[in-house]
Amino acid sequence: MGNEVDADLALFPPQGFSFFNTMSIINLIDFFTYFDGNEKQREAVSILGSQMPESLMRETSDWVVKYREKPPAPPAPQWPITKEQMGRIMGCSPSSLPDILMDDFALCAKNLAMTNVELAYFLGQCGHESCGLRYPMEIASGADYEWRSDLGNSQSGDGVKFAGTGWIQVTGRANHQDFADYMAAIGTPDPNIMAIGKTWSCERYPWSISGNWWKNNKMQTMCNARPQFTNYQIDEIGAKVNGRMRPNGADDRLVYTKRAIKELGL
Repeated sequence: MGNEVDADLALFPPQGFSFFNTMSIINLIDFFTYFDGNEKQREAVSILGSQMPESLMRETSDWVVKYREKPPAPPAPQWPITKEQMGRIMGCSPSSLPDILMDDFALCAKNLAMTNVELAYFLGQCGHESCGLRYPMEIASGADYEWRSDLGNSQSGDGVKFAGTGWIQVTGRANHQDFADYMAAIGTPDPNIMAIGKTWSCERYPWSISGNWWKNNKMQTMCNARPQFTNYQIDEIGAKVNGRMRPNGADDRLVYTKRAIKELGL
């Protein structure tokens, strides 16, 4: 009985029925996802290419053109302040501030959800520590930091490789690894942070690596609890960064912070 039904189906298939509908159809996206270039896969692709119509193998074929399209560039981050404002805070020319520097500042502020109160303190301390954004990297070589276990410098060359980086002079293998881990956690991993060290991060992340130190040392809570910006409060923030009260360069820290307060309209 079953054979008779199968025979009838073969002779008189229902309208719209196709035997091909019963066959498994591969998903080309999955196919390319798992392609790793081994010999059998390359041979299979050659077979596929030989069986494709010539119209699909041309450089101008729709699928080839679409496959080679570059994804759109991500939108540039919106800067919290302009180059002109940054220049007035830091006492430098706006033309000396490249877009990559301002982009890093914007991403730092956004990723850490900095309030304007916190930004004013952050800009003030970074301004003093870097002499107005002139030194994104420690002037000394870092050789004195070799084998400093308190900095996590466990390999030969770590002292120089991970010397003070960014406006707040983040130092040591441990701090750089923490920054690399932070960047990976927010979806922007960069192996060059550890592979190259200070020369890479001071150019690309002088704000972000300083911001990571700022976050780790709970500066955000401390700043936002001091919205009055009294001289003593600014000294307190400087002391947290510098390690002593009054901090070294206290009057200079006041100048930079008060410029930032003015430009942020606080």
